[in-house]
Amino acid sequence: MGFFSQHAGNQGKHAVTTVVAQGCTVNGSLRLSCDMQVDGYVEGKIVSEKTLVISGTGRIKGELTADKVIINGLFEGDCFANSVEILPQGKAHGVIHCDDLSIERGGSFIGKTMPTSSEQVI
Repeated sequence: MGFFSQHAGNQGKHAVTTVVAQGCTVNGSLRLSCDMQVDGYVEGKIVSEKTLVISGTGRIKGELTADKVIINGLFEGDCFANSVEILPQGKAHGVIHCDDLSIERGGSFIGKTMPTSSEQVI
């Protein structure tokens, strides 16, 4: 399908992901209603209604609120989520507000965990 075909616009509605590419830096606040993948560096506040993935090259420093967070890079700050997974290369430093936290062998977490409250998480 080409960019100008009649059905090209319909394909993107089901699988939209915002990507901060490796080598890119974002400072500020982001509010998303789609999935997000961070391969670069983000400093600030992120609010996502869906899943946020920090890849092996990704770094986030600040406050993060999402339905699900998957960390395979570095996260520093406060995280509010329904579910958090720290993968083997993942490192998290700070406070995680979550009732469903998993850390795979090799992953590290330095900080503290707190239960979620309904006002904090999407």
